[in-house]
Amino acid sequence: MRVLRPFLGARIIKTGLAVFISLAAFQWLGSAYGTFAAVAAILAVQPAVSRARSAFLQQLAGNLIGGAMAAALGRWLGPTASAMAIGVVLTLGLCTQLRLTEAAAGAVVSVIFILDRPQHDFLVYTAARVGAIAGGMLIGYLVNRFIRPPNYTRRVSEALQEASEGIDKFGSHLLASLGSPEHYHKDQIKGEATAILKELEAARYLLDLYHDSDAHQASHLPLEKTKSSLFVFVERIMDIHKSLLQTGGLQPGAELGTVATALKTVLRYKEDVVAAALGMGAPDPAVAVDCQAALAELERLVAERVADPHSRARGLALHSLLTNIRHMTARMESLTRVLLGMVEPELPGAS
Repeated sequence: MRVLRPFLGARIIKTGLAVFISLAAFQWLGSAYGTFAAVAAILAVQPAVSRARSAFLQQLAGNLIGGAMAAALGRWLGPTASAMAIGVVLTLGLCTQLRLTEAAAGAVVSVIFILDRPQHDFLVYTAARVGAIAGGMLIGYLVNRFIRPPNYTRRVSEALQEASEGIDKFGSHLLASLGSPEHYHKDQIKGEATAILKELEAARYLLDLYHDSDAHQASHLPLEKTKSSLFVFVERIMDIHKSLLQTGGLQPGAELGTVATALKTVLRYKEDVVAAALGMGAPDPAVAVDCQAALAELERLVAERVADPHSRARGLALHSLLTNIRHMTARMESLTRVLLGMVEPELPGAS
């Protein structure tokens, strides 16, 4: 079991359980259509409960359409190849018009299976088959709904926490290379950024499922904004490193020290706000104040460099770094306002 654990998620185990219950239940009822029920149960176990309900309704409607079409054509043309072809075409057309695209394949299979019978008891067979499918879908839905339902809040939070910790390491490596950016190799940057973006993509997928689920969604917006904010941090760190490469790195002294302080405080600000977002608490206002103070000091340095004709080029290079750090800070301010109940529109460049 220890070897198999990575391959046996909760949904896989629940699918097997739904299949077992379906086969056992229909065997106990003396039905010969337990296999149909088992297949239907597999389709009913979905990542989100709402999707399972949608799949149940769609598959039931599709099989009713396919069964009715097959029964009608079977009594009219008999179990012939032409009846199967006509039934497939008409069933696909009806499913398309009724927007039952997910059930179209199952409906077509119903037409072929029913018309492939040598007997002419189409109505009885259709009723039994549709009943077995409905029973299997119901069993699968109930297993999905009541046996260890997915906790998307926890799973999204875990993915975002992993991404945030990856950004902390990403930022620390950037800080170590402010004076000599060429030592922070492109392959290392790409690898670290890819690992973080993988976690953010997992969070995006889980957020989509969370949005579709039956769970209370009060925490959905903070989690969504946390995901997009962390994406911006990855982009800005990469942009800062690119700017450093173009200018040859920062000069020791006030230039290096001021930028390093601003980056350290914005990363600490990010850590504080993200922790609050994942715990649905309130961030520490003192951390935001420190970040604003460090940002103001960098702004003052940039203004001095730009005003001096001899250091104007360095000032413009520092202004590029300032712009990226400002954007990172603005994302944390936006997320903070959401946590405090002040929902505002997304900033440009959101993921």
